Amino acid sequence: MSSSSYSMQASDRKALALTLGKRVLLVLLVVGIEMIYMPTSDRLTGGIEPKLPIDIFPIWSIWVLPYVLCFALWVFSFAWITLKMEDRLFRAFIVACALTFSIGISTYIFFPTYAKAAHLEGNDIFTVLLRFIHENWGRYNAFPSGHIYITTLLALFFSRWYPRSKSLWVVIVVVVALSTLFTAQHYVLDVIGGYIAALAGYHFGLWWAGLTPAQKKEEKRSERRIPSSSSD
Repeated sequence: MSSSSYSMQASDRKALALTLGKRVLLVLLVVGIEMIYMPTSDRLTGGIEPKLPIDIFPIWSIWVLPYVLCFALWVFSFAWITLKMEDRLFRAFIVACALTFSIGISTYIFFPTYAKAAHLEGNDIFTVLLRFIHENWGRYNAFPSGHIYITTLLALFFSRWYPRSKSLWVVIVVVVALSTLFTAQHYVLDVIGGYIAALAGYHFGLWWAGLTPAQKKEEKRSERRIPSSSSD
């Protein structure tokens, strides 16, 4: 008799696959972690302004458009991931988000950083919107940039999931980075910190789910180990 260890593994994975309800709950959980920044950014005081000598970007109000469009991108992307992503990669994504968002929130709370609100003049729609953000949104969520680490995480996972979309996601990440700088919402150091946090979360998520190149290679070797058949 003979059997396939790979078939058993695939069967086990299918049996343990997350239901849509569980996926939604996990997504709400990680989003809830990120949302902690909303009350804390309004109440924190002190801290430092992580501004470097190279932070000489002028304020261009039109850049508020890609800045706010990020929210629509995130909602659509999270919804698509929840509905369509393969189970194992979805688990990696959730773990990556949990770690990355926790890094961001912990940094905001225990090592507060801020971006100064700018005085904006003008009545065009872009300036009005940017002025509203500067005057009404909390300022104590500078380093690392949430806009950067959320968008970069999505870029990394979508590029792995849909390799042909990689170039598009590179453009998106660059545009989002520029939007945070030209709206004076963040500084260069915040952008770099956002990239690092996202990369850390991404690689940890892949490792946790057994999707690193070394783990996949070992898994393939295991799948090829088919017990020898015997007969009397």
